[in-house]
Parts: sequence; structure tokens; C-alpha cells
Amino acid sequence: MNSLSSLCIRCLSSLRIHNNSLLVLNKYARACLLIIFTGAIIQPFAQSTQPARPNPQQRRPARPAQPGQEKPFIEPVEMHKAALRALETQPAQRGRWETLPELMPINPVHVALMYNSKVLVISGSGNDPNNKDFQAGVWDPASGTVRTFPIRWDMFCNGMVILSSGRPLVLGGTLKYDDFLGEPRTAFFDPTTETFTDAAQMNGGRWYPTGTVLGNGSVLVVSGLTNTSSTVNTTVQIWVSGNWTPAGTIFAGVPLYPRQHLLPNGQVFECGANRDSKMFDPATNTWFEVATTNFTANRDYGTSVLLPLTQANGFKPRVMILGGANPATNTTELIDLSVSQPLWVNGPTMAHARIQLNATILPNGKVLVSGGSTNDEDAATAALETELYDPDANSLTPGSSMAFPRLYHSNTLLLPDATVLALGGNPVRTVYEPHIEIYSPPYLFNTDGTPATRPVIRRIDQAIHYGTNFYIRTPYPADIKSVVLIRPGAVTHSFDMEQRLVGMTFTYNNDQLYVKAPANGNIAPPGYYMVFILDSKGVPSKAAFVRLT
Repeated sequence: MNSLSSLCIRCLSSLRIHNNSLLVLNKYARACLLIIFTGAIIQPFAQSTQPARPNPQQRRPARPAQPGQEKPFIEPVEMHKAALRALETQPAQRGRWETLPELMPINPVHVALMYNSKVLVISGSGNDPNNKDFQAGVWDPASGTVRTFPIRWDMFCNGMVILSSGRPLVLGGTLKYDDFLGEPRTAFFDPTTETFTDAAQMNGGRWYPTGTVLGNGSVLVVSGLTNTSSTVNTTVQIWVSGNWTPAGTIFAGVPLYPRQHLLPNGQVFECGANRDSKMFDPATNTWFEVATTNFTANRDYGTSVLLPLTQANGFKPRVMILGGANPATNTTELIDLSVSQPLWVNGPTMAHARIQLNATILPNGKVLVSGGSTNDEDAATAALETELYDPDANSLTPGSSMAFPRLYHSNTLLLPDATVLALGGNPVRTVYEPHIEIYSPPYLFNTDGTPATRPVIRRIDQAIHYGTNFYIRTPYPADIKSVVLIRPGAVTHSFDMEQRLVGMTFTYNNDQLYVKAPANGNIAPPGYYMVFILDSKGVPSKAAFVRLT
């Protein structure tokens, strides 16, 4: 039996772990025929020191957008095939990837980690204009099962954030393909009942919007194509207590899925794909110019990361942008937004040029850079080798290699066990990559490659409050060197709209750590977080979820 036939059998047998239906069976049967006859593979320390806001007199207002005239870059779609994984012999230096036995039964275009450790997966129409069976699902890492279910409207190409209640909030989606029109609807997802409930509609359609949770728990939404034309929705809106309120006009030249980060001063930094980075002030609902990137083209389908906020670095907000453009660049840039006149400076060069890449913050503060390719949606130029960025050393080092190209519509997510989930890839309509990969970073291995002994959180306060102490019980508190909060991710289209790492100060006595929670919501917006403790060797515990208010 050849490997392709074996894959078909695994695809069909994997249906036993999902909700069985003739529709799913037909989809797998068609997928297996595609594999057999064509060879194609179907295809996420606390102190209130805050940088002062720039002097308003020094700000240069951003030019407002004109309704109906903003026509942004939209991704083309092309073909790719899977590759084999090289055996990793140095996991203590490079980490190790593995491929799980289960397959993802729907196209995982959007993924979000929830406080129950499960992952919400949204496909919608799954990049198939003829598919009216809109689907979402929940993947349980503990059991390796996926429960899929129908949804009422097409959430394909939405924005998604996690509210302070722990419920994912879906923003928009697809009303029409070719030319694309955006969906104005929004919906909450309940992690307990695993059901969607429609919420208040936005002022108009938003296809490829970005959502950003603000320091008070409200949600900023920007960009996305309208429901009346394939132009950008120029109205900025903020969701407060279940209702949408207008918050000014977006700046001219805004891209789709703009990459945004909440800063410790309460402002929102926008840094791509456009070169001319902007700042939004929710207090005045105005945008102003910040800095221009050194890279001379837009970083389309690059990514950005707000680097860790810690007492050691004075909670200075620094942002890193990586890759993007077609052909892709291997350059990175960094900006320190705590200074009065921020400038982009060149960062370390990646070993591989990457468009459609992902970047995921790890509990030790390093950033896993993965996926992408030199030429957009070209598996022949796919970057299978990953890289690890160290913010303290400002350096990139090689990581282990993935088995499958992760291109358009691929995602990575940090999981509560401190590993990283990688899934998806959808360069051809109706065809997606179903294999699920898990990355175990170097901190999970001893120098000889055996599993490292991990610190343990035996007990923790599940509700914590700004500026107050909470406790963690652990067997060897004297060996704990770091305690961090990490906000669970919500990823799509090469950008995580939620992830952030906040370091916390602590003391210990007997078998308890006494930890001080972040000072306010601008440092860490209200909601659920993963708490990791790391020992003197940099080995993290498995996370415990807490709710910060």
C-alpha cells in the first residue's frame, strides 16, 4: 500500500473521533479521490511605570480615509504540496516538531485558545465560494478530538478577540465572494456550551477587520471591506457593553487586517502592512503619524509582535515586525514606543525570507517564528525551518523544521502545556492542509534530549485583581525565577490579535509564591490569562488559567 492510500485510510478512519455525518464522509471521500488521482495533499513583573504620551503638539495627524475609495491589497491564491520532516537531533537547542495522528476536518482559517484549554476553530465557507455549509469546531488537545458544528452565517475572514468574560467575539466575515463584500454581523462564542449567539451588528460590513481589546475591556474594530462595495469600511467603532459606538474615521491607506497593539499608555499602535505606522488615541478618537519603516515596500502578510512587558524593561512597549512582501523579505525591524520620537531600527535578519509567516510568544519571552515562503503560496520556496528570536540578545537562532508548508491561512498558537500548535494552510480554494503539528521548544529538553523536569503549579488563586497580590503554591518556590501572564491567542492571516506577555514580581515563603498582579488594564487588558512559572533553568510549568479584573 502506498503512502497516499495510507493517508486516505487515516483520513477516513479519523472520522470516528468527529461527529459523523454523510456530509463529512462525502467531503473526505472527495478529498481521498483527489489524493489518489492527483497526489495533492489536502489542505496558531507588575508595576505602574508607564511611558508618557507624546506631546500632542509634536503629533502629525494622519490623513483620514475617504469612504468608497480605499481599495486595499487582497491575497491571490495558488498551489502547494507537503514536505517530509527532517529528524531533529538537537531538541535542546532547536526544539522538536511532531505531527499528531488526528487530522483537522475543517479548514482552520481562524483559531483561538479558550480558558478551558480548548481551541475554537472557525472555517465558515472555508475559502470555497460554492460551500454554503458554514462550519466551526472545537479541538480538544487533551483528547485529540474535534467536534464540528454548523454556523448560521459565513464567518470566513473575520476578526476575533477574547472578551473579559472569556467569550470569543467574532467580528464580521464574508457576505459575498468575488468581489468580496464584508459581513456586518458579530457573534459571541460560549466556551461552556460551545454555541454561538449573535451580538450587535456593526455599522457596515467588515471582511478582513482587526479587533483590539482596550484597557477597559472594550473592543476597537477597524478596517475590513464593506457590505456594499469592495472598499474599506472607514468608520472606526468601539464595542462597549454590547453596543457599537462610532470612534472617528480610519486613516487613508489603511490595509486589510492592520496589525495593532495596545500600549501601556492606553493608545493603540498600528504597524502594517503599511510603511507609515500610526497611533490611535481612544481618548480623542484620532490617528497620528508615528514613524516610517526602513523596508521600502509594504510588508503584506508579514507579522508583528508586542515584545514582553516586564519590570526589568520598565514596561517599555517595543514592537517587532517581520517579513512580508512578495517576493518576501527576510528583514525585521524594531521600534521603542516609550521615547518621544520613535523610529524603526533594523533588527536581526531571518535565515529565510517569509510571507504568510507566524510569530508566537513563548513563556520565556522568546518568539517562535515559523512558516511562510519566499514567493507567496509557493511550496518550492517554503520555509520549513523555524527560528527563535531572543529579545534580550536581539538575535535569531535556528529552530527545528516543520513537516508541512504553512502558507496562506495557516496559524500557530501557544498552548497551556507551553508547546505551540501549528495548523492550516490553504493556498488553493477548496484545498487545505489538515495535518496538525506541535512544537516543543528547547526549554522542554535536557541537554541530552530527554524531557526536562518541569516546575509545578499545585494551587493558584483563580481570580486576581489589578495591583494586588495573589498566591501560587509550588513545591520548590526558591527555584522559581520568573512568573508571567500570557494572554491566550486569537490568530488569523499571519497575525495574533490577542497575544501578549506580562512579567510579574513575586516573593516566596515556605511553598508559596506571592505574586503582584499587573497595575492596570493598559498593561494587561481584563480577561483570562495563562500563568506560567519558570525555574532557574528556564523550564516552564504547565499553565494555570486565571481571570484578571
